[in-house]
Parts: sequence; C-alpha cells; structure tokens
Amino acid sequence: MSKELRIILKEQPVGREATPWLDPQREKFARVAGECKKEFEDSKLRGADKVRAMNAWTSQRLKE
Repeated sequence: MSKELRIILKEQPVGREATPWLDPQREKFARVAGECKKEFEDSKLRGADKVRAMNAWTSQRLKE
C-alpha cells in the first residue's frame, strides 16, 4: 500500500482582474499615494507612527 505522489498543475491568473469601473479609483489612489510619498519624504516620524500618519493623510486626501 504505497502512497502515490501526484503533481497537479493548473493555470492561475496573475495580476488584477479586469474591472474597468474601478479604474478611476485606482488612478486617484495612485496619484494620492505619490503625493503622500513626496509629503512624507523628509518626515522625522519612523515606524508605526509614520504609517499611521501617512494613512490618515491619504485617507483625508481621498475624501476630498
């Protein structure tokens, strides 16, 4: 009663799925994320404090 090893291969889609209705949101987020990077480039904050500040800043900008 030896166990037989089977290798099963399947194609797995990679990347984001086609969702054209989300493209405007993705573009806005990409723009705001770039602005956030520039804004916090010379920040004295480090670690979790910096992440929280960046998230709050990004959230505020996305609501505008």
